Amino acid sequence: MSFSFCESIEQMHEDAMAQTGFTDFGSSGYLDGLRVLSQAYDSTATFSEMGRQITYAMLVSCLKGRLYLKEGLVELPQNSDDRITKPIFIIGLPRSGTTFLHRLLSQHPKNQGLEYWLGTYPQPRPSRIDWENKSEYLQAQKALSEFHQLNPDIKMIHEMAAHKVDECRLMLMQCFANVTFQSNATIPAYEDWLYTTDFTSVYDYYFSGLQLIGSKDPHKRWILKDPSHMWSMDFLFERFPDATVVQIHRDPLEVIASVCSLVISAKRMSEPLASPNELGIQQLEQWAVVLEKTIVAREKNSNAFIDVFFHEIVDNPHSVAMNLCAILNIDTDKQTEEEMKNWIEINSPKTFKHQYSLQEFGLSELQVNGRFSDYKRYFSL
Repeated sequence: MSFSFCESIEQMHEDAMAQTGFTDFGSSGYLDGLRVLSQAYDSTATFSEMGRQITYAMLVSCLKGRLYLKEGLVELPQNSDDRITKPIFIIGLPRSGTTFLHRLLSQHPKNQGLEYWLGTYPQPRPSRIDWENKSEYLQAQKALSEFHQLNPDIKMIHEMAAHKVDECRLMLMQCFANVTFQSNATIPAYEDWLYTTDFTSVYDYYFSGLQLIGSKDPHKRWILKDPSHMWSMDFLFERFPDATVVQIHRDPLEVIASVCSLVISAKRMSEPLASPNELGIQQLEQWAVVLEKTIVAREKNSNAFIDVFFHEIVDNPHSVAMNLCAILNIDTDKQTEEEMKNWIEINSPKTFKHQYSLQEFGLSELQVNGRFSDYKRYFSL
């Protein structure tokens, strides 16, 4: 049965509280994003009935994440003064090696990343041997298993696992200000809002989440990754003034069709009749806009950026990792270096294949090259 997302906001909160036993969602600033998003769903999304249910459950899950984070902070009040020193953020177009580099650098014992299950249910990171005994870990595993059953192809395109480090979006979505929502539905009004919204409270929430999750590992350096930070680079640097941003570059001509293939695979779970051609234009414009925004942010914080090129990761990922560790003053002994080499052997980006073409999404090489001409010229791509 069809329902209004706007009229269901109160019910979403009640469901989240019933499923967690917690009642405090924290500061109310997130409600602005939830209202804009819900109104966009009601106005322009073309959900199937199953898609509406999937989307509702996603929103409830985001609210549950807020409840977990707030509950954890209450139990660790002294944590509020802890600093997050010199975090490293990996950004770049999707399909450019960001996930591979993120997971590679997270193998270093002096670093820490945001595991999928902890991004979903923020709490102090327990010892690894205890994860399988945590109900939240098992819930995250179950949810991912069900997701992969509904969409088996997406696991080949973008692997997710409860125990592996994943994107910051998991917590950013809990503020209802993240590109993931527009990747799952046709909501242009929300897209427009996201380009211009104030992310101050979003990064305050995210900062608190990292404090909470890393409270047992305060001396480990955060290695974080998400293309969605390109929507909000100025706000990222306001909250993390000593951050370093590793930006990975790949010719958009080699990327955009792959991005479209990933997004259409996810979007059709909720909107089965989603148009590939409409999505192609939307994705082309979206990524061009945020890359342009990132160039502006770089010019304000030029010393905070390190550039890596996709071909470098493919050709010699070990060298890329060791160079970054040296630049970032992350000491690496022989044992750690050997362990990272072994990880590369098992997870080499050369082993993953994903078939796609621009024509499937109504795009041409001329369109892509033209729309990304400034970005390509800036980085000599």
